[in-house]
Amino acid sequence: MPAEGLQRLDLCLNEALANVVGHGRCDSPIELRLESLDDAQGPEARVTVIDQGPGFDATQASGAPRPASLAEAEPGGLGLLMIRSFSDTLDYRRLDGRNHLSFGVRWAPAG
Repeated sequence: MPAEGLQRLDLCLNEALANVVGHGRCDSPIELRLESLDDAQGPEARVTVIDQGPGFDATQASGAPRPASLAEAEPGGLGLLMIRSFSDTLDYRRLDGRNHLSFGVRWAPAG
């Protein structure tokens, strides 16, 4: 996996975990799954974050609007926008009372 893809995946993971900790239930375990896939669209690294917080479909939720100026900017609120911008795939499922948020990064095959 190229370094650029790893950086994008890391940024998405940091934002997803910040959202779980900030808005979910921190008193229950957070499970992480890392998958390496290769299909007709090329190689992909995918992370799934699983938590027991309230149901929240990040693929459907509206993110915070972008500030028009630096004076209007406030810390936080851009995590969903960042995940959507830096991931190539994004999926959400609610299974057995747990959120499963998956995001992936693709890159060109070697060779």
